[in-house]
Parts: sequence; C-alpha cells; structure tokens
Amino acid sequence: IDEIEQKLREDAPQSESAAWLQRRLRSSGDWTWYNRRNENYVYQNAVMEDPHRWWTRRLASRRFGPRAARQQAMRSAEVVFTVAVCNSQGNKEQEFDVLGSQPLYELRDAFHFASDWMFDGPTRLKSACFFIDGVFYVDRRHPDHLDYSLEIRDWLRATREQGFIRADSSKSMEVRVGDLERIPFGERCVYIHQGDMEHSVYFTGARLLHSHDDCPYPEAYPILTFMRRYNKRLCYACRLHYAMWIVIDSSRCPHNPSYWCQTCFRHFYQDAEGKYLPPVDYKIYPYLHDQV
Repeated sequence: IDEIEQKLREDAPQSESAAWLQRRLRSSGDWTWYNRRNENYVYQNAVMEDPHRWWTRRLASRRFGPRAARQQAMRSAEVVFTVAVCNSQGNKEQEFDVLGSQPLYELRDAFHFASDWMFDGPTRLKSACFFIDGVFYVDRRHPDHLDYSLEIRDWLRATREQGFIRADSSKSMEVRVGDLERIPFGERCVYIHQGDMEHSVYFTGARLLHSHDDCPYPEAYPILTFMRRYNKRLCYACRLHYAMWIVIDSSRCPHNPSYWCQTCFRHFYQDAEGKYLPPVDYKIYPYLHDQV
C-alpha cells in the first residue's frame, strides 16, 4: 500500500483532476489511498439524469436485444389503466396498473386471494368471470371450466331493469382491456371466483405510458401498486411463530379449527419418520392469512 501511495504522488500532475484519479485508481485496482483522501468526488452515473438508466439499458440489451428495446421505445403510446379491487365491505384490497393491450385473463392471474389456495380452493381455479358494463367475460383457457354467467344472467334478467344485461351470451377473457366497448370508470364491476365469491372491481384511471414514471417492460404488467395488510394468526401451540397450517375436526386438539406453525405441527401430528399419528380424523389445509 505504501508503494502505491508513493507512486501515485510521484505520477500526479500539478493540477490533479477527478478524471485522472479515476483512471489511475481503476488501473491500479486499489482504492485504499483514494478512500483516505479528504476530497470526495461524486460520479456522474449517480447524479446525471436517471440513476437506473445504465441498469435498464443493460437489461434491455441482454434480455430482449436491440430490436426489442427499440420496439419498447415505440410503445410510448400504450395506455395504462388503474384497476382497484375491493372486498364485499367496500375496502380496497389490491390495485394494479394494467396495459390496454393485455387480455383480461392476465389481470385475473395477477389477483391474489387466500381463498384460491386454502381449503379446496385450488380445485376451482379453472373457473372465473368478470362482469363489466353489462357483459360477462369468462375464463375459457381450461377445457373443464365452468361458465358462472349461465345461471347469473337469468337471475339478473328477472330481478334487474331492462338493459342491465347488454349481451345475450358471455365473452372470453381473451378480450384486451383496451378493446372493451366502454371502460366504466368509477362504476362497479364484479369479479367472481370460487363459485360464489364476489369482489368489486373499479377502473379508476387511465394514462399514457410514461418512459420515466412507468415500468418500460410490458412483461412486468399487471403491476401490483397496492396491497392491504392482512391479519395472520399465531400458532396455537407455541404462540411465537406464525401459523402455516389449519387443522379441522381434530379430536386431539381442543380448538376447531386450530392453527399450527411448521415446527409444532410436525411434533404434534407426525412421528420421527414424518408419518401422521393416529387417529387421523382431521383435515389439513395450508394457511396464508385471514380473509378480513
């Protein structure tokens, strides 16, 4: 280190500049002497324009190539819609930015609901539908899907005023957001899943894609911009860790249902080999968080 310091002092010109120091220190590979100096230099890549420009350009060139990067720059006329999802009490649960060129099923895939993954929810993931401006949009990607709109449409015709249903049959979720006949800003739309679970959906805004304020990569959309906090229960046994499993109808536990962390569940319901201890008269489901 002393030899490097002496060499830099001897080679330094009378008017020492930051550019000269950067070149010399890069070539020497040692920053010890530079860090001991009283002068502090701020590099251009930290203060000039966007500090993330170098990284975003590097991603664009490596992941998509120059041609794709130019295509992304041409997408500046893309429309970004803001979509809010609320529960039955009217409280906002999630909010997304979705592109007008994206189909509705991509918005549906971005939704997060604990009911889709708890209990027998995964068995009904194939079916869901939107009700937007008097038209049903059904997810038809899976051949075993159910069209929830068949029974609901007849009920709405019998209970609502004429013209509330604007289409005699349902449409596919492959329709792009920007291709909807009318974007009902501020009006209540409905998302139905898991058979009878409803969530209110609102289109709250639209804007042109901005290269500095919005994510430039279309693969990142829909972007989650808001998620409410959910209550998560502690383990009923240790009262220290968050629960990961919910157990129903267990004769060995005084609580029904009961919530268990991974460690306590392993010690109470399984032996050393991981086999369930008798009597196996209970049902086990993963636990994410409470619904409300």
